Amino acid sequence: MELFAIEIRTAQWQPMVLWYTSALNMKSAVRSVEDGYALLAGRGWRLSLLELQQDEPRDRSAISLAIEVNDLSAARERIEPFLMGPSSPIETSDEGFLQWTTTDPDGNRIKLFQFVAVD
Repeated sequence: MELFAIEIRTAQWQPMVLWYTSALNMKSAVRSVEDGYALLAGRGWRLSLLELQQDEPRDRSAISLAIEVNDLSAARERIEPFLMGPSSPIETSDEGFLQWTTTDPDGNRIKLFQFVAVD
């Protein structure tokens, strides 16, 4: 068994596709504007964005993505021009990795983290 993709239903389909392809540099594997569907591919993971219909209620379940990066400072610098909400400073977690948290256009939590060498 293998996870195929994480699905996010959104009323902001176009801004969400733009944010994930621009800010996180994901590639569009499948995109159907008519159907309001996009399958985006990152390095080792996939994300499906599905447009909510006007009469479809949005499930307010908490969505949080944790994405490992090799260089957190460079990733933050790349994403900052696309920020639409608050972000935290880069912090060291209790477990010893660096982390930075922001949100996507729907307000879903995006945590980028970098493992650091232990002395």
